[in-house]
Amino acid sequence: MLSRRFEEDGVIAGHLGKYGFHARLTQGRVSYGLNQRTLYKGGGRIAQLRIWRFNRQGELVTLALYDRGWRFGRIENLRVVRRLVQVLDGR
Repeated sequence: MLSRRFEEDGVIAGHLGKYGFHARLTQGRVSYGLNQRTLYKGGGRIAQLRIWRFNRQGELVTLALYDRGWRFGRIENLRVVRRLVQVLDGR
């Protein structure tokens, strides 16, 4: 469930459980948008997405970064990426 979010000009930020996120959504599906089904570039509304959490030392750790294409991400974070993309793209 999303919590503590704000929306302004297509920008949404908030938390999904222990993960924080910041996303920019387009009004319609675009060629550079993150695809909800495949998690590849093409046919989605999410143009930018950053997912993070805090580690035990209180430092911010980026788990995934998408900016019109994947810049960073690891397979062990795939479940949280998929869940967040489904929630955001289904809006």
